[in-house]
Amino acid sequence: MLRFLLSAIFFISISWVKAQETELNKTEAISFVNAVSASAKKSKTIVNTFTQLKHIDFLSNDIESNGDLYFKSPNIIKWSYLKPYEYSVIFKDKKLYINDAGKKSDINLASNKVFKKLNDLIAKSVSGDMLNESQFAMRFYKNKRVYIAKLSPKDQTLKNMFKEIVLGFQSKSYLVSSVKLIEPSGDYTLIKFKNTSVNKPIPDAVFVH
Repeated sequence: MLRFLLSAIFFISISWVKAQETELNKTEAISFVNAVSASAKKSKTIVNTFTQLKHIDFLSNDIESNGDLYFKSPNIIKWSYLKPYEYSVIFKDKKLYINDAGKKSDINLASNKVFKKLNDLIAKSVSGDMLNESQFAMRFYKNKRVYIAKLSPKDQTLKNMFKEIVLGFQSKSYLVSSVKLIEPSGDYTLIKFKNTSVNKPIPDAVFVH
């Protein structure tokens, strides 16, 4: 009897989840991609707060971080972590600048293929301008709150880093609301954005290393 009840609960749960997430048909997918592309082209600057969860299977609790993100088109980004400790990462001028509580360093992206790919990926993830069939096998879904793009990398460098990338998009503005980076091991990083501001000037001082 218990086994029957557990099976019934499992079946109902799976059915409910599937009902909440519906795959877009070809026409809907094209319309969605075009809307995201148009939104990305109009988004010259983006500022928001974020919560980042790092899930590692052997840890009992996810590692949570919070901070602010600044994006300036086409590919200048600053991740400013405020909790649990202060740490910032800036991608600009083909370099990665790191400030670890006052200890500064930099990496030349031009000479590091992996970091260059990561920079392009992050910039396009934030702006939403990464729905490119030449780089990813893509599937699109929707539920009551968001659109969802599930991307499987074709590029071998990205394949080595990520099994799948899942992007959530606001249903009206088509701005990115979440990014989930799933590693080949199954571990993942989930970033959720809120308090998003678009096309407001960002002082140059924000990106000074």
